[in-house]
Amino acid sequence: MTKDRKGTPKIIQLIRQAQGLAPNPEEESALKKLTPHVPGIVTFANHSRALPWTTSYTTVLMFADISGFTAICEKYGAMQNAGIDQLTKTLNDYLGEIVENIVSSEGDVLKFAGDAILAVWRVNDDTELNATVDQVVKCCLNIQDRCGAWETDIGVTLTVKMGVSAGEMSVTFLGNDEYRVYVELGPAIREVNEAEHLCGAGHIVLSPTAWELCTQSLYNHELLEDQQHARILSFWRPRRSSRAETQREGSLWFMRRRKMGGDWGVAITGITAATAFSEGASKSLFTKPIPIVNDASTSKSNDDETSNEDTSPAPTASSSRRHSEPVHRTIYENGEESHARPGRPKMGLNKLRSVVKTVKEMRLDECLRLYILHPVLKKLDDNQPLEYLSEMRNVTVVFMNLILKEEQDTTKLLQDVFEVVYRQSKVMHGCLNKVFFFDKGCTFLVIFGLPGYKHEKDCAHALICSHKMKSILDKLAGVSSVSIGVTTGGTFCGVVGNKNRHEYSVIGRKVNMAARLMMHYPNKVTCGERTFQQSRLPAINFRVLGAKRMKGLQNVGVIREYVESSETSTQAVARIPLFQFPLLGRESEIELIDNELRRLVSGQEYPDHYIISGASGIGKTRLLDHFIRLAETKNVNVISGALRLQHLHISNCLSNYIFQVMLSSSEFSDRIDTEPEIMNALASHDLDSKLYLLNSIQGSAYQKPKGITEREGDLSKILKIIIEKCTARQPVLVLVDDAQNVDPLSWRFLCWLREMRGVLIVLSSRPAAVEVPPCDFAEQYMDSPNVRVIDLGVLDTRHLPALACQIMDVVRIPCELEAMLIERTQGVPYWCEQLLIDMTEKKQLIVTYDDGSSTMRENTIAPNAAQLKKVFSDHSLEDVLDENDNDQIEYNRVNSSFRVEDDEVNRQNQQTPGMLLGYCLTSIKDNKPKVKVAMFSPFVNPKDIEVPLIMKELIIARLDSMRASEQLIVKCAAVLGQTFPRDMIEYILPKVQRVKARKSFKRLKQIGIFECANIPTGRAARLLQSNGLHPEACFCPKMEDDYNADLCNVMRFKNNLLQQTAYNILMESQRLDLHNKTVEYLENQADEIRKRIPYYLLYRKPKDSLDNKQARRHSLFVRRTSKVCAVDLDDKDQDIPRMRRRGGLCVPKEDIDPLIKAVCQLDDGHQKIDELVKILIPLYQEMARHMRAAKDSQLVVEVLLEHAAAVILLKDAEKAKEIMDAVDELLQEISDKKFTNDVSRLSKIARIRGKISYYTGDLDGAQRWLRHAAKLLGIHQPITAVKIWWSTVRAMIRVRALRNSPLTRRPATDKTLEQGYCLSDLQWLYRETGNTSLAFLTTIQQMTKVTGRTCHLHQVVESYSALMKFCQIEHTKKKLETELFEICASRHMELSPSDLIMLASMYTDMAINHLNSGNLKKALSSSTGAYEVCDRLNNQDIGLVVSPVLACCLILTLRNDQFSEFLQRLRSFICYSDGRILRAWYYTFCMERILNGDYPLQSVQCCLDFATNYLRSLDAVTNEYVPRLFLAMTIAVWFSRKGRWSSAQVWFDYSELFEARIVSFLSLYALSRKIEVMLLSLNTCRVTKSHSALDQMKRQITRDLRRLYIGCHKITSMLPRYYHLKAYYCMLKKSKCLAKWYLKKARKVAEKHGNLFELAWVERHRRVWIEKVDLSDQWTDVSETAQYCWTPRPKGPHLYTWPIVPRMSTERWSQCSNNPIIQLLDHIRI
Repeated sequence: MTKDRKGTPKIIQLIRQAQGLAPNPEEESALKKLTPHVPGIVTFANHSRALPWTTSYTTVLMFADISGFTAICEKYGAMQNAGIDQLTKTLNDYLGEIVENIVSSEGDVLKFAGDAILAVWRVNDDTELNATVDQVVKCCLNIQDRCGAWETDIGVTLTVKMGVSAGEMSVTFLGNDEYRVYVELGPAIREVNEAEHLCGAGHIVLSPTAWELCTQSLYNHELLEDQQHARILSFWRPRRSSRAETQREGSLWFMRRRKMGGDWGVAITGITAATAFSEGASKSLFTKPIPIVNDASTSKSNDDETSNEDTSPAPTASSSRRHSEPVHRTIYENGEESHARPGRPKMGLNKLRSVVKTVKEMRLDECLRLYILHPVLKKLDDNQPLEYLSEMRNVTVVFMNLILKEEQDTTKLLQDVFEVVYRQSKVMHGCLNKVFFFDKGCTFLVIFGLPGYKHEKDCAHALICSHKMKSILDKLAGVSSVSIGVTTGGTFCGVVGNKNRHEYSVIGRKVNMAARLMMHYPNKVTCGERTFQQSRLPAINFRVLGAKRMKGLQNVGVIREYVESSETSTQAVARIPLFQFPLLGRESEIELIDNELRRLVSGQEYPDHYIISGASGIGKTRLLDHFIRLAETKNVNVISGALRLQHLHISNCLSNYIFQVMLSSSEFSDRIDTEPEIMNALASHDLDSKLYLLNSIQGSAYQKPKGITEREGDLSKILKIIIEKCTARQPVLVLVDDAQNVDPLSWRFLCWLREMRGVLIVLSSRPAAVEVPPCDFAEQYMDSPNVRVIDLGVLDTRHLPALACQIMDVVRIPCELEAMLIERTQGVPYWCEQLLIDMTEKKQLIVTYDDGSSTMRENTIAPNAAQLKKVFSDHSLEDVLDENDNDQIEYNRVNSSFRVEDDEVNRQNQQTPGMLLGYCLTSIKDNKPKVKVAMFSPFVNPKDIEVPLIMKELIIARLDSMRASEQLIVKCAAVLGQTFPRDMIEYILPKVQRVKARKSFKRLKQIGIFECANIPTGRAARLLQSNGLHPEACFCPKMEDDYNADLCNVMRFKNNLLQQTAYNILMESQRLDLHNKTVEYLENQADEIRKRIPYYLLYRKPKDSLDNKQARRHSLFVRRTSKVCAVDLDDKDQDIPRMRRRGGLCVPKEDIDPLIKAVCQLDDGHQKIDELVKILIPLYQEMARHMRAAKDSQLVVEVLLEHAAAVILLKDAEKAKEIMDAVDELLQEISDKKFTNDVSRLSKIARIRGKISYYTGDLDGAQRWLRHAAKLLGIHQPITAVKIWWSTVRAMIRVRALRNSPLTRRPATDKTLEQGYCLSDLQWLYRETGNTSLAFLTTIQQMTKVTGRTCHLHQVVESYSALMKFCQIEHTKKKLETELFEICASRHMELSPSDLIMLASMYTDMAINHLNSGNLKKALSSSTGAYEVCDRLNNQDIGLVVSPVLACCLILTLRNDQFSEFLQRLRSFICYSDGRILRAWYYTFCMERILNGDYPLQSVQCCLDFATNYLRSLDAVTNEYVPRLFLAMTIAVWFSRKGRWSSAQVWFDYSELFEARIVSFLSLYALSRKIEVMLLSLNTCRVTKSHSALDQMKRQITRDLRRLYIGCHKITSMLPRYYHLKAYYCMLKKSKCLAKWYLKKARKVAEKHGNLFELAWVERHRRVWIEKVDLSDQWTDVSETAQYCWTPRPKGPHLYTWPIVPRMSTERWSQCSNNPIIQLLDHIRI
């Protein structure tokens, strides 16, 4: 057989292609998902035949009855959450083993019947029966061997007994276009039932026919009492036989070769759906022949039985069946006949294509869907795992047994019965699950309450439906008796079997009990106690029956028969019930209807009609009741009707009711022909003779006159005329409650009614009927433009206290009760009522009279009295309600639940009836009305009150009413918790399309399941509530390009109880799967954050293993060169990336260190570590929670350790301690000693404990824990000084030896990594505690680790940095720096933010050193690199140090464009930074730029405004003195150059206040600006000042110049400025030669340093002062422009020229005596 590249046989590909599937069988398909749910007899039946039809087979049957399922269902069900999962696994393991044995023996499971299995083996003719029976017996023995005594983990032993029969079996196919079933009948069925009845536990019994057919000598056996049935004990010793005998008697050889036949579709027989379409089956469809056979020769059906059986029909090409009688002739497509024994025919692919073409034309997938329950189909259609259907569920089970008369046509009779059962169960929301002929006769199983069919009145519906079915079937000819048993309770509902063959079944005690009731109480509808209680039907409908002993059941309680009396069985439409109290809330809905009523009364225009859509119990009925009272105030006639489920299938039920009430309320007779007014109007339109058209609507009996022809639209015209006559007297408001129960013809009546003037229609319906209208007329009505839908939401929670008071008829409730109602009911009125009833019935909540004491008023809440004013009194309401109406029953039940049980008070109330009827007042005592209040019973804690079962059932009913995808979303969200992100749900949803899921999210918000988790709280929330919060309102922050802007990013459950219930109904395996998927999602989210946090901060391993990088790494420790390794950069194409955030600093590459080039290639935009950790901590908490739920304790430990490390980064020691305590508890629970004794993990725990001790102030404890961690890792930590010294010497010798060793460095291990972490923590602790000797020892030990192995780069950087801090030898320190930069350049991709900060700090120190020494090129390179790193990491600490250094380098090297970019970058940073020092430097360098004659980013005025506020603050610390002094002196220089000496005086005074005592380049530069101010002042004042004053100024200048010169010994880069100022001073003293000499010295040193700025300025002054060249001074123009704003100017230097002013005459001096400069000169002192 040919195969494709994937190994798929060509034949299989053809079959799959014919079926419309992908050729590869591994791909999912609809058919593949459907076939395991039905047997092969259904899969390959001729579904094109008209129903019903029957076909017959020669078969061998095996009936396996399993004992113990009921016991395990009860025991596992009592285990709460985990029990359901274990129950499902046990059932499927056991049944799967049995099914696997059946399938492997070439059988098929015909039907699962709870705890029984009916299997079938199809044979082609009687000659095969012998071998087939032997094969079945062998299968039974194998099953007994493996499953005969199956021990479960709860001590229940499962056993199986099996009966075997052989012979004729007929299968009858019943159904309609919506649902179909198959029923097995015949002698073989009867015999297998009898054989099973004679079985004991673990027995195998053969029927007489099967015993005769089998090879009896093969078995140990015993005959039973009737000497006909035989029990098989075991195999006998196999006898030897000849080859010929073996072929004649048959082994199993022919089973693999037998022909296909019978009504198994296109002649494909003897196989199951599993073997045909499932992977991994031991047998396959394609191991059997696939002949083309004709229909006439292959079919024996009920239709054929009436024909002449002896006639041999001619073969036809369109055949698909053959007789069940043996036909050895096989007719192929080409007309050839084969009379040989059936074997594997030699067929070509052309014949096979014709076969599969027939299969394709059958549309098999559509046909098979009709045999599968709707809840299962919903899961399959949504691609959801079937495991989500398995659950312990409260359902109502209806078992119906029919005794049929033998003389009737069974096929037609069963079809009639099916129609009755299916129609009636569908009406009442029941599910027909199975039909079978087992030991209980012909039995129908109907389930109420399955997923998608859950209703709050399931018990009542089941009883009403059962009685209705019995009533109809009792009248059906051919039915002798109908017995029905009804039970309610927790039942296992789910898919049972194995992957190849399974069915949806119900198993449990209640199922067995219903079957027992059915058999022990014949011809009755019986029910159990729980069904009676939960149905809430009138007690008059039940009769107590005598108890009977039933097999396997104990303590069954009272058994009742359900009957319907004539009073309660009426099908009439009831009125909408009336309520005593006013409506709460619903203002918008009331306003809408009020406006429509005004339009109706005015009669000027047609009103809009409304449909109130809302879930059950939301308050629709109460709203309609308010509309009744509203209409009565406007003199509008009201026709109200409340429909029930049974009205849905009563034709014209609602239309008849509305028409009759409308006639009677308008004082017309129901006999239209007796009303002249109406008849005259009809006669004017020639319609008076067509009253017979009203018979269907009115229920009348008008005769149709002869010769009358009907025209289309006559009925609608008649109704229009009659209704216009009725509404002419008074407009009509039609109110219909539960409109989802309107029958189709009544929908047509409503379509006519909405077009008539004077009628307003308001319907209430459940959302499902609005979304998917039940019929075409309903769709036509709802699509009408004048019909509007109102989605009724939950009641505002602020009305819940008043609602509770109305329900209980009290005036006050406890505050705790209000909180409970808000939390558990979420504004659903019916839920609120059921919760209050349950608490009252359990005596947790009591209703009593207020005695006036303060204790009864404490912590209570009293609604507004107007909300408690009764519309009706109790007596008048009872008069209004019908005695036998169900609403009256409900009213009495609710009213009696909240009565005061104090007999004395009740007696007093009877003697003194309440006088104030309008309020909740009951009696008067001492002229004071007594009122009722609700209180919690003594010793009852409201927080301990459990949620009542009825509440859970209501929530489950609400879940079941949702679509399958919505249910799945809710269940998945319940796993995540109360609040959850939407994308997390989309991630964990199993096999659900994201687009479909997002539509479901919107729907779930609309119906009030979810809400936005970012809804404002506090005053904003109250404002939103007052304005009305739309259910779809979203407050999540959205991105501009978010295409899902209408969806919430983070949602939450509106009802905590719904979340808990949805979580509890999930099976344990489902929870584990969802929890694991959630952990996977959270891990992905955490990884996105953790990759931006250095791995060592969280004690994690690096993302990439060192072993994977060994091939591309080289040890650099043995290199002894000062040359830094080059980095592979393409100078033509690559540039240093600028910051995406603020723009980059563009510096030529040749001026940048290669390591910085490499660093600039790394990703930028790092957040602060603290911010990232704060985001990460909630993820750790969720991960730990879900891992615990997934029962993965080891992963929980790892996550908690990372969580503790993250918390320690925030210095939250108390939280970290709690986490570590949880880790200790988990380690005690874990049994894996290898995990708990892992040295690295124990060391990590000890280190974290040490950090916790340190941050709690326990330094001794911290040292003890860290030393313990070192001991675990084998790191020696001495205590005494001598041992410390000796250990240090040994470590240094070892480091030296390793550095000089030529051997290849070993790769690092996990232990090495943990040792590095431990040494780093020890070094940190020793430095903090001042223990220098041990700190140095740990540093050397760490160098040993990084030198001896190829370690992670962070530990290398850390160890080198620590060693350089201890190094006192400058040459050695530089050598270590060179090695470190060499290593970092080659491994720059491994650099972490912390490593970069260390490098940036080193580069900053290098930049300062280079700047101090005058090497401006290297200073520029180092400072640029440090600034780039700091800018990427947002590190302000180092950036604050390196920014002024970089600015000075750019100024001195005349990089004006780069300086502009730097200032722009600095300006964008300070916009969102609150660092005032950095802001001060920014304005300082803006002023410096102005002084240098270049364009500033800020005007002078802006700089002055900032400086004024900044320098006036008195909170300056020492490190702010230099920037303050620098800024003040630059402004003083500017004012001095401008000649504004009074302003200069103000800024110059700051030089005394902020005198810098630390010698640095910046402090000396500020000093040089101060000297410049004094020299400019001297130049101006030497013509106006006396000699003594001038001498005093000169002494001050000389002292400051001396200070500058002394500073230049350390900061040599300031020598050019010193010589420059000295030259100016000499020019002012008329020492031109000396000035020329200083200018020459300044020029020489500036050229050496690369100080281009000073060089240009010196050259300018030399030409002006010495050569007397007249250079135009453009600095004044630039500075004037800069004072206000910036305008573009040509490039080029615009340096200021220091002036030299000659002495003035005496007259000029007298004129300048009042000049403000005099004040400045007098102020200058030494």
